[in-house]
Amino acid sequence: MATKRDSIVGCSSIKMSRRTFSKLTAIGTAAALGGIRLSKYDHTIDKLIEQASATASSGVNHIKTVCSHCALGCGLLGKVENGVLTGIEPWEDHPINAGSLCSKGAAIREIVNSETRLKYPMKKSGGKWHRISWEEALDEIAAKMKDIKATDGPDSIFYMGSAKMTNEECYLFRKFAAFNGTNNVDHQARICHSTTVAGMANTWSFGAMTNSWNDMRHSKLIFFCGENAAESHPVAMQHILEAKARGAKFIVADPRFTKSAALADQYVRFRPGTDIPFIWGICNEIVKNNWHDTDFIEKRTYGFDQWWDVVKDYTPEVVEDITWVKADTIRKLAYEWAHTSPACICWAMGATQHTVGTNNIRSFACLELLTGNVGKSGGGCNAFRGHDNVQGATDMCVLSHWLPSYYGLTEGSWKHWVGVWNKHAPITYDDMKDRFAEHNGKSLMHVKGLTVSRWYEGVLDSSVAQPNPVKMVFVWGHSLNSITEMKQMKEAMEKVDLIVGIDPHATIASSLADRPDGIIVLPASTVFEKDGSVTNSARQVQWRNALVEPLYESRSDYWIMKELATRLGFGGHFTYNSPEDVLKEINLGANVIMMRESPDRIKRQQEHSSDFSIEDCQAKTGPCKGEYWGLPWPCWNNEHPGTPILYRNDIPIAEGGSEFRTRFRGKDSTAGNPVSDDGISMLGAGYAHPEGYDEMNADGTPGSGWKYETDADFSGLIAENRCPSGAGRARFRAWNLPDPIPVHREPIETPRPDLIAKYPTYDDVDDHYRVKCLYKTIQDERKNLVDRYPIILSSGRQVEHMGGGAETRSCKYLVELQPENYVEINPELASEIGARHWDYVWVETLRGRIKVRAYVTERVNRETAFVPYHWAGWMEGKSYEDRYPSGTAEIALGDSVNIICVDGYDRTTNMQETKACLCKIYKV
Repeated sequence: MATKRDSIVGCSSIKMSRRTFSKLTAIGTAAALGGIRLSKYDHTIDKLIEQASATASSGVNHIKTVCSHCALGCGLLGKVENGVLTGIEPWEDHPINAGSLCSKGAAIREIVNSETRLKYPMKKSGGKWHRISWEEALDEIAAKMKDIKATDGPDSIFYMGSAKMTNEECYLFRKFAAFNGTNNVDHQARICHSTTVAGMANTWSFGAMTNSWNDMRHSKLIFFCGENAAESHPVAMQHILEAKARGAKFIVADPRFTKSAALADQYVRFRPGTDIPFIWGICNEIVKNNWHDTDFIEKRTYGFDQWWDVVKDYTPEVVEDITWVKADTIRKLAYEWAHTSPACICWAMGATQHTVGTNNIRSFACLELLTGNVGKSGGGCNAFRGHDNVQGATDMCVLSHWLPSYYGLTEGSWKHWVGVWNKHAPITYDDMKDRFAEHNGKSLMHVKGLTVSRWYEGVLDSSVAQPNPVKMVFVWGHSLNSITEMKQMKEAMEKVDLIVGIDPHATIASSLADRPDGIIVLPASTVFEKDGSVTNSARQVQWRNALVEPLYESRSDYWIMKELATRLGFGGHFTYNSPEDVLKEINLGANVIMMRESPDRIKRQQEHSSDFSIEDCQAKTGPCKGEYWGLPWPCWNNEHPGTPILYRNDIPIAEGGSEFRTRFRGKDSTAGNPVSDDGISMLGAGYAHPEGYDEMNADGTPGSGWKYETDADFSGLIAENRCPSGAGRARFRAWNLPDPIPVHREPIETPRPDLIAKYPTYDDVDDHYRVKCLYKTIQDERKNLVDRYPIILSSGRQVEHMGGGAETRSCKYLVELQPENYVEINPELASEIGARHWDYVWVETLRGRIKVRAYVTERVNRETAFVPYHWAGWMEGKSYEDRYPSGTAEIALGDSVNIICVDGYDRTTNMQETKACLCKIYKV
């Protein structure tokens, strides 16, 4: 296959100076932070883009597509000249971003055309890298898979998937793992927002953002707790600042004075790992003053009294001692929250990446329930997710404990999806079951697999709960430096038989392991070199058009899966003519979230984007009139407009209304009568049905048929204003979780050992996603660790870089803006250790140490330090650049903070803890 390399190099007139790029970035950032449309800068943009582009010709096309970075889903126009991507321009009538982009979005041309991309398959043998053909690579990989499955079983291969795939590829990736006979499949969502999903889903049935960024324009109070959108989701700030311009109050609570905090009306600093007592202190004050919404609580929630039995002990004074937040501040926050409506709460990984991450999110949801701010415009719980399709990858369940669309691993769930797959090519449930191994007398078909956060334990722990340890790993579009305990992961990578890295870049999948052979890396195409749908945080599904053909010898993820499936003997189940065909299969089976956004409807919206309002993302005219942008799920049928606000039941279902599902059922529940574990009815007041009703079959009888009836459109029920998934209650008390009501638990490594006895972590768990997980044992062992490691370490985002950084650290313009990794330290601490700004320092924990620059700033206080997590290519100060295939190392390398983060994990999801561990810092 011919590559594009010569064409790209030949376009000598395509130049963008650093100064021009910086100006473009500045305008995009100004638009994001100022809540303005880029159209106000047309004269400047046109001038700068003219400088950056080749002379216009008849071969120029402007193609609508979706940005590849955060989960906002910004639209942009790819400028393509004679088949080459030469620039990007604003898609001004895109209803989410109105043409504005952040610095990463402005750099997409450079990222796609990067010379450091992996250009062809490579194999490491004899300590050297060798170019091989696709046929050689795929034949060797498939042969090794067959060998391992025959000798060790299918669970000895781990499939690390990606949020950078399209919805269709994510769906097929989960299907690929199933046909390979394992649930050992997972992806980035495990380590970014798995606790968001668990926390919200166990409160009110769905685990996704309830509202949207655009809807925040209608908020009267916007509360950030563990989110820094000015850096992580900069274009979202245009909606937040628009709300602020209309009179909304913007409050930021964070251990660090972030760029978002600089734009807030009020900033509150709290101790890392104390989110729950902080929120409970606010709730305590609200209830004590009778400011809570008793009508909403009575009609639409369960467990308030039991919840209050816990929360009543978190008085403002108690909370002050735990959190650093003054009691008077807690009282003022409570008053503001209770007397300002609608109010929304927003978070990202600052809240999720904790041993109590699920409980953190549960506390946020309970705060919203307490004041009736759920199910209304301007309210809700808004999780700001990270990757462009991490919501879609989660919906397609590239996860070890679910099947696509949040079906569990039960026999009924497997039969549902096998039935869908059987429509494409013959397969029975028994055929599928035969692909899976047994362990301790139980089919692993029904057992949760290993997780991304601890996959390496499946290699190193001989007692892993499966027939044999992991012997082979696919690193498929996943940044390994995003995973904690990197030294253990390195050891595991040196022990497995084969590592397969699949990515547009070589990444540290090629360089981390110290081994002479046993690594194959394959060049995947970028997201701009293939068609498919993607889903942003707001559940909005958009069609991403390919801008150019795959460069060099890169191939799409689907092509690679199909080729491997053919070699493994089940290729007939992966023969699709187009991504549209795959989406139609998803539409057929994804009933739990009712993902029935057909390709035709999504593409029609893209064509008529100017008809959609930036105020509510609804089309006000044209062929899409009445529809909401992206047809946010649940989208019940081909006439349904989508559901822009979950649980809003003051409008009909047919117009986008929604109810709390009757998902939660105690053992005494029957069809039509769901009850809690203590016998309380779980039916809640619904639209036009104040007594509530249970989930239904398509014919209107009580039952779970709505999840399995693939041919029903439910139009009759919707016409009667009955939501097929029922009208139930949200839960203050989630009886199925380790902590039915969240309680404060001190971090495993705490600066307050005096609080451990009252607020201990969890007991150890023998089997947590197949491996043992220590909590109390290591907290007790480290009780006085603060005496040696006195600083609280946290990590987070930079606006210029994304995820593990392989793409953005390979872009010279972004690297110029953020060239090296650093640790933010307070001037007082810097003075104590004798470090000046930009000196090299060591940041050390029990896991090891990293060498970074000292960024001396008052953003952090004396007790805390902050390190961005996008960096890799060093290990404890030593460069691994020479381990990459020649020419593929990123331009900027550095130590990863995840070398040193704590070995702590969420009790429900196995989310890693990256926001609260103890370190010491000293000058190099």
